[in-house]
Amino acid sequence: MTGGGRAAGRLHAEVERPTGTGRDVEPPRSTSRDANRAALGVRDADQPALRVRDADQPALRIREASYGVVALPLRRRLRHTTADTGELVQVVLRLVLADGQAGWAETRGNGAYATHHTTDSIVAALAGLPAVTDPLWNDPAALAASVARHCPPAAMLLDVAYRDATARVRGVPLAEALRAEYGDVLTALVPGSPGRPGAPGATAAPGATAARGATAAPGGAAVPGENGIPTTLPTHAAIPFGTPKEAAELTASAAASGFRRVKIRVGGDPFLDSARIAAARTAADRVSGPGAVVLAADANGGWDPDTALAATPWLARYGVAWLEQPTRPGDLPAMARVRAESPVPVWADEDVRDAADVHTVADLAAADGVHLKLEKAGTVAALAEAVAAARERGLDVALGQMDCGRLGCATTAHLAAGLGLAVAELWGYANVAHDLATGLRLRDGAILLPDAPGLGVDVLLDAAHLVPVGLPGTPNGTVLAAPVPIPVPASLP
Repeated sequence: MTGGGRAAGRLHAEVERPTGTGRDVEPPRSTSRDANRAALGVRDADQPALRVRDADQPALRIREASYGVVALPLRRRLRHTTADTGELVQVVLRLVLADGQAGWAETRGNGAYATHHTTDSIVAALAGLPAVTDPLWNDPAALAASVARHCPPAAMLLDVAYRDATARVRGVPLAEALRAEYGDVLTALVPGSPGRPGAPGATAAPGATAARGATAAPGGAAVPGENGIPTTLPTHAAIPFGTPKEAAELTASAAASGFRRVKIRVGGDPFLDSARIAAARTAADRVSGPGAVVLAADANGGWDPDTALAATPWLARYGVAWLEQPTRPGDLPAMARVRAESPVPVWADEDVRDAADVHTVADLAAADGVHLKLEKAGTVAALAEAVAAARERGLDVALGQMDCGRLGCATTAHLAAGLGLAVAELWGYANVAHDLATGLRLRDGAILLPDAPGLGVDVLLDAAHLVPVGLPGTPNGTVLAAPVPIPVPASLP
């Protein structure tokens, strides 16, 4: 389901619920608790690490769960090696607790190039869940971990919506709740901590890249609040495929708006990419001064190893801080070859989903850093485990996102603040013309972290249009028009 040519502001056709094959199979329904657990892959041993059992408290149990699909038209087309679309198709989930508090989450449906899941497969995973009266819902964390095995984006919706709701009940921002849950574990792994690879007196693990890890926090630092959780999180401006002139104009606008980090999509014609990088560097230096703006390049797996290696000298010449996923996903030896010979640090993205992938990348010395996404990890527990693995192995860590609206960007911002990540992609909503939420602000190249409870954003969708999970015979999900026109932010490139 792509929908790049659909008009904004109208209802779209119904989404089919295919049975699919492989990882997109819809779990069969059953009225039996044991059968439901078997269908979803739930085992009694499914206890995600570092988990707080909120559902042990009756007031925090889930009484309603419903989902829908929303089309968010873009101001500027999203174009890179593996995507070309004029809208974001977002699957949303709403959970309501016993006390009436609601939590929300959104994930990309037309981002299969990164998540390997479509709108249809995510909807099928949600439609295949049991009704909220099933005892499986008494442990939302275990349920999300089970769903993550066959559809991580759907698991993300369950995990985030529940965390949003429970943080709202407690009256704390999600970042604060995450810091309380994961802080003790992750603080011991931050750069410079005793025992961390790359710290004074520490022994680097095999494949560690601490000697080349100078890219850990390029492009500005977060502004900490009184409780140590950042209030302002620097992010980058994204430069899509286009002409050198367009790259220069967008980079100049970003620099003038306060961005100190710009990521340019490459991976196509290397001669054109070189011209675009050169134009972006010239524009950034002209506006902000030489080297004041950090450039990064993301090939999205678009080059073969020889092309990528041929590109690294000119990437280095233009001061590119890192090259992301230079070679096709699934061929780590090829990326290891590029990393071994490249003067520019190499980061893995499409090749890393969880902690096991991080360790594989480190074992093969395939990258200097990893770009993690909750959409790929599935649950916050799995993401935190991957962050810990990367830090243990001396790899730089960035938190990415699929381009999304304010709801998704707020999720990534709270994750970055709560897990202590200095490099994060947070700006995507600013390219959205009509959004489904309000309450997130971008200023001077940085996101202002909401200090309201939960995710801190207001979702304006009418819940009456959503589809309850677990009801036999319910209609297929309808693609809704986003309700909120969004003015162009002053700091948008």
